[in-house]
Amino acid sequence: MSAEIVYREKMNRLQTAFSKGIPDRVPVLPNIETWIMHYAGVSLKDAFTKDPEILFSAFKKVADEIYLDGFLGTSNIIPLKMMKKFGEGIYTVTDDSLQIKGSHGTTMEPDEYPGLIEDPQKFFSDVIIPRKYPVLNQSSDKNLALFEEAFDDFKDFAVYNGSVVRRIETELGMPVMSRAAGYVAPDIILDYLRDFTGIAGDIRRRPNELIAACHSISNFVIQMVTESYKTPNDEHFVFSPLHLPTFLKPKDFEKFYFPFMKKFVEELSVKRGYTILFYMENDWMPYLDILQALPDEGKVIGLFEHGDLKTYKERIGKKMTIMGGMPISLLARGTKQQCIDKAKECLDTLAPGGNYIFSVDMVLMAKTDALPENVISTFQYVHENGKY
Repeated sequence: MSAEIVYREKMNRLQTAFSKGIPDRVPVLPNIETWIMHYAGVSLKDAFTKDPEILFSAFKKVADEIYLDGFLGTSNIIPLKMMKKFGEGIYTVTDDSLQIKGSHGTTMEPDEYPGLIEDPQKFFSDVIIPRKYPVLNQSSDKNLALFEEAFDDFKDFAVYNGSVVRRIETELGMPVMSRAAGYVAPDIILDYLRDFTGIAGDIRRRPNELIAACHSISNFVIQMVTESYKTPNDEHFVFSPLHLPTFLKPKDFEKFYFPFMKKFVEELSVKRGYTILFYMENDWMPYLDILQALPDEGKVIGLFEHGDLKTYKERIGKKMTIMGGMPISLLARGTKQQCIDKAKECLDTLAPGGNYIFSVDMVLMAKTDALPENVISTFQYVHENGKY
């Protein structure tokens, strides 16, 4: 069977599930990231920075030996050479791992909310970026030269990744699903501006400014996603990790986060036809009543780490496709039979009626995150026994 036919078969299976329908089989779409390179015995540093052939070879070995209906991405998400020019120094890639040392904490003071609310793009470019990257506190001519070099580095990075994605899809017949990333507005304030301590204080002391800033940022995010990924009709998706929600009490989630999550879905998926994959971190059981207000239209997938997926499907299955079910703790330390038994449980409880994608509950990154024999046997079991 040609790679083109295999690709279309897998993509049709995924698209039917994304549309909350019943495909021919339960799709297998695990988030296995850098575990791929460990499985293939490839240096992570070489795969990400030396030669795209090395990165492709790792994906080929996995595609040849493990049943999958697609990859979420290539895991090569940081333009390391470009970032080094700005003196950031928080990203380090070794043969074994990509490490992020941590953020700089609070980069925005609470009395700076008015500037963020007025023009998020200007605020980031004029205030936050020079503050985060002191190397930019130099003459405009020197900054221009630095940005020109950095842009060339980013183009090289994009070509490097793009060549691998094209080969995975055209030569292996394997969809690589992520085409863009977009953050729900409060997560941008959490991750890049105020950190946990800051945003927790703002909820209590500056609630109106926090909400106003999120409205402004939401429009900016929609613009960035649609400008960077202009072809939602190509059937791939926008990846969005949800960081803040499960650290909020339900009433605070409903007030400070959910309106912007809902807007993200309405503007991108319902109005513009994008598919969205929400990485639903931690346990979402306390928020199910609030999630009822999400629109039924559009294509939204919820990849859940914790909680009862059967209840998720019963309560919010009209709002999103349910994804997950396989604990990586079991793949790492369980027996082959225990893993297969869990996969059977997923098929028995989650597959009926469609609208389900088999996946791991958390990201496989380190070599020790999963035993190869467990991954191979479990994914193959789901493919063979998940037929509708």
